[in-house]
Amino acid sequence: MFRCQGADPAGFSESSRPGVSISETAPVARYAGHVWRLVVVVVVAGCDVTLSEMDNVYSHGMDHAVLCSMNVDNKNLISADSIAVGLDRAQVDGTILHLYSHKPAGTVDESTIDSILASAADRSLGFITYREMLDGVTTPGLALSFDDHDIVGWTGLRALFDLYGAKVTFFVSSFHVLAPEERQGLHDLAADGHDIEYHSTNHENAQDYEAGFGAAAYIDADIRPDLALMRADGFDPRVFAYPFGARSAATDAALLEIFPLLRASEFRCPH
Repeated sequence: MFRCQGADPAGFSESSRPGVSISETAPVARYAGHVWRLVVVVVVAGCDVTLSEMDNVYSHGMDHAVLCSMNVDNKNLISADSIAVGLDRAQVDGTILHLYSHKPAGTVDESTIDSILASAADRSLGFITYREMLDGVTTPGLALSFDDHDIVGWTGLRALFDLYGAKVTFFVSSFHVLAPEERQGLHDLAADGHDIEYHSTNHENAQDYEAGFGAAAYIDADIRPDLALMRADGFDPRVFAYPFGARSAATDAALLEIFPLLRASEFRCPH
């Protein structure tokens, strides 16, 4: 499994983990059949980033109750070439590659999102949402998602998504703080065919909260309040993404009583 100096630091959000921005000049690795032929491994800031070798960010649809994804924010070094080779693996293996980010023009450059979508489209890979996987879709492709609540940034990507025919998943946190126009923005994204799912009420660290107060208290404090608000506003979240990727076996069990599918991060993946 991929590890980086400073990875999985307590108290850091995924979007602020140490690292450097995505490089467009990383050496190329190739995937042929089921044999990895790594020409050069990218080494920057103490990190070896080889997306195509991270088995836990690939799935055959919903083959685990907890699926895992890789953060492609600027501070997490993944080169454009590494993403391209990762998509090559998905194409050859017939799997879905899971990638996520947060805030366009904030934690991730729009050009990075454009490059990812273009690479998937160039390979004729599908754009798969988590709701589709929950409904049984196993088509090879890219599962791209965005976490938190940058509604303005997300809606600003609508034309880019349309350009590639891309459908993505938005995991929403802090729904209670959204202005009416932001909530309408989420409805607009849903009308475009994107998937609107859940990311907590107050963005608590589930692992820490469960360790201190128990899983039931975590559910009552950070899951039920805004989940009820989203449902009252016409949304029907059925998939949950962990804030910070932080999870435990106890939180998995408690959340799976509410959501049939969970998304974690690569560095805290249970498989």
